[in-house]
Amino acid sequence: MFAAITAVSKEASALNLRQPWQDDPYDVPVSLDFVVLPLLVALGALRVQLCRRCEPLPSRRLLDLLRVSSAALGVCAATQAAEWVAVLLGRHRASWTVSTTWQVTVLAVLTVATVGAWVMVRLAARTVKSASAVAGQPDWLSDGVALAVRASGVFGLGVPAKAVIGWVDAQLITRIRTHPVAAAGIFAAGLAAPLVAAKVVLEGYPAPLVLLVSAFVTAALFAVVVVLGAYLRVVEPHTIPTPVWVSSTVVACAAGCVAFAFHDSLLAQQTVGGLSGLFLGSGFAAGALSAAAQALWRRFRARTA
Repeated sequence: MFAAITAVSKEASALNLRQPWQDDPYDVPVSLDFVVLPLLVALGALRVQLCRRCEPLPSRRLLDLLRVSSAALGVCAATQAAEWVAVLLGRHRASWTVSTTWQVTVLAVLTVATVGAWVMVRLAARTVKSASAVAGQPDWLSDGVALAVRASGVFGLGVPAKAVIGWVDAQLITRIRTHPVAAAGIFAAGLAAPLVAAKVVLEGYPAPLVLLVSAFVTAALFAVVVVLGAYLRVVEPHTIPTPVWVSSTVVACAAGCVAFAFHDSLLAQQTVGGLSGLFLGSGFAAGALSAAAQALWRRFRARTA
């Protein structure tokens, strides 16, 4: 519901031009919603297909579905928080009309519904987790393979399809499990490609701006994919600590995107060079600070252990 209302209000000029959150940085979460929310909903909808009345339901599968629901609600809440900040700051107050009043009212209703749904999901997850053990049960990747096998039978694709699925499981899924960060980067780049292509085709972006937008969108989606992937437990976490470079890279991508979102306030002239310097400079600085902080923390813990 939230995604549908957001999409309609964003694309309808009569509504978009009356929104307090129509510009960056408040509009950045809205843009990410167009990719992240459909992805989360699709993941949940696909895995639900394996929940059958006539078959035992692994508690891990149910908990993961509750987690993806919680993640989707968290994305909605983050977007709503940004929109409320724009409302409280009175952004574009001169253009507010009755349409603005109705949109803020809908935002209030959606915010209450989001908080209520999140509380219910968390209570359900706590109940399931306290009553069952999940060790050794199928995860997202295993269920993805199982769903593909089931679909091949439903559509009558038979042995050749199962052979392809087996090859993908042995060659691709195994590599995703062993190299999840690289897989997240490739996946983020794949998600970013159609968005960047749309900017080129529909808005005629020049080459330097295309490179900047591509880097920005890929970095934002990489940070989101890594964080959500860890939260959803797409790949089981290793017992060894997360390498410093992984968390620092995520921090760098997130910080660069956050700084870029405030470019109207931070830059007097909106040139490609200035925007690139803001994005890359803030990202590198945040990544370096993150790496230094983690190194100091681990050294402190080693001395006190």
